[in-house]
Amino acid sequence: MKVISFNINGIRARLHQLEALIAKHQPDIIGLQETKVHDEQFPQEAVEAMGYHVIFHGQKGHYGVALLSKKPLENPMLGFPNDGEEAQRRMIMGDYVSDNGERVRVLNGYFPQGESRDHPLKFPAKEKFYADLMTYLQTELKPEQPVIVMGDVNISHQDCDIGIGDDNAKRWLRTGKCSFLPEERAWLNTLLDWGLVDTYRQQHPDVTDQFSWFDYRSRGFDDNRGLRIDLILATEKLAAQCTDSGIDYELRGIEKPSDHAPIWSVFSA
Repeated sequence: MKVISFNINGIRARLHQLEALIAKHQPDIIGLQETKVHDEQFPQEAVEAMGYHVIFHGQKGHYGVALLSKKPLENPMLGFPNDGEEAQRRMIMGDYVSDNGERVRVLNGYFPQGESRDHPLKFPAKEKFYADLMTYLQTELKPEQPVIVMGDVNISHQDCDIGIGDDNAKRWLRTGKCSFLPEERAWLNTLLDWGLVDTYRQQHPDVTDQFSWFDYRSRGFDDNRGLRIDLILATEKLAAQCTDSGIDYELRGIEKPSDHAPIWSVFSA
């Protein structure tokens, strides 16, 4: 079972990149974030023509998530159970039954960026999203189940996931800019402590020069200046079946790309 997470940064502008991703990887499941399209305008026919079933949860111009799968997902859910009408559309989930009959609960999220510690709205919204996810895990699922939580988590978990240079990193911390603040890492650690494993870091414990987001304006991709903020997390039972994981720099380098690279993990399940 091959799983891909990709912040596509506008699906209608990146169908060529999605098509290239599918042609290269032929994944079983794709989680897309930042689709930036209202449900009525989602390019469902184009995605289905690529050979995938799709569910989506979006709004005009911002946010938005989708799950693509070779087999239809069961028990789909759009957003968290406690989301109101005004909630930003950032979470989507469903059950994927693998070829060996195992039912995997798949959660795909576009986690808030937060901007900075002193932002009166965005930073609390990021904390709340992590708390809502934790509540869902604790009330609806068990760590013993096969569960995948993937997406643009907007946090670099360890210092080896930071590739923007020491001076920039120190300045971000000093000014309270989001991505690797101590409290953000504590939120992510709460998920890991519940029973989730970072599949990429499990496979590549010593890699320090691979990132998943690169700033457009400063042309960060040209000299590999970025952050690893996109993750595929799996419960321990499933993580034990992970055989490989990677970040696709080739697809980040194509014409008119997203500012994120697709990430992938393979499971023997």
